[in-house]
Amino acid sequence: MNKHLIHCLKRTIKQEFVSVYHNYDEQKTVYTIPYNASLTPRNVKLQLLRAMGMVDDDKELDASEIDSLSHEMASGDLSPEFELEYGQIMNKRGTLMVRYILDFDGAILFEKSYPSNKVYPKNPILKLIRLCSNKIIEQERTAQKYKMEKILLSSNLFNLNAQHGRK
Repeated sequence: MNKHLIHCLKRTIKQEFVSVYHNYDEQKTVYTIPYNASLTPRNVKLQLLRAMGMVDDDKELDASEIDSLSHEMASGDLSPEFELEYGQIMNKRGTLMVRYILDFDGAILFEKSYPSNKVYPKNPILKLIRLCSNKIIEQERTAQKYKMEKILLSSNLFNLNAQHGRK
């Protein structure tokens, strides 16, 4: 996966509102990260424009064209979002696999499955998931602190010490 895209996602997660959805029937968790064109570097903007089919792979664009197309894409009725999906599946041999999918408004940017016993802590997708999970906890604590109405309930998959409703 592109290191510039990972850096862009980390910065976006830290600055934007992240939401989560747990689908217990399909055993997957989906983190939704909004697209912010002002936080995205041009090379990632170009990659996203190509993934969405708005620009041909062989077409060369200058910086102003890339910026205007990406801001046009973000200013629509429904702003595009990144979805980071984490789930578990069984392969044909009966091995439990962990599946990661990163998509941008329906265009899959990254998809990979690992055996559940071979998921290493330094995996960049796993780091993004942890960052999203920590952001969800931070958002819930802020909502509790200011007695705001909660708009999401989530369980943290990675931080066993941070429990819902405790400081």
